[in-house]
Amino acid sequence: MENEELQNSPLHGLSAEAMLTELVEFYGWRTLDAAIELKCFRIQPTIASALAFLKKAEWARNRVEEFYLHTYKGMPKGSPEQMELKPRERGFPLSIKPKKPRPIKPQEIEQLRAEREGLAPPGRPAPKRPPRRAPREEPEPDEPTGSTFKSRFSDSPFRK
Repeated sequence: MENEELQNSPLHGLSAEAMLTELVEFYGWRTLDAAIELKCFRIQPTIASALAFLKKAEWARNRVEEFYLHTYKGMPKGSPEQMELKPRERGFPLSIKPKKPRPIKPQEIEQLRAEREGLAPPGRPAPKRPPRRAPREEPEPDEPTGSTFKSRFSDSPFRK
């Protein structure tokens, strides 16, 4: 990939700490947790703990960088071949400039989740999710019976 295209990427020269700080200041931890679904954004979130996790887990760092590129900066999604590359390896034509950050709506969060799970193609509304667990159905007894409880003292000769 040409060096000029990489310089057009909003991620070029941006540290993970600077990127995460921008995202937290603009969206907050709750919105980031809802949109990106990382545990480090949910349980006692701090910049330091999130950075430690992102350094260890490349998949999580790629997810945060995807969010930064396409949601925060409004960069267009590329061809399927480009989308297979890591976010830092992608370039954009020189004519495309990053947009100003914009708040995201709850519907967009659901769409991001569905796209990440592969349920909806990019740009389409996410299908409604089925409930995670179906309610458990208890079999109904034919006739009410007495208690079947039997303690260790039931056969005791000292019963009244």
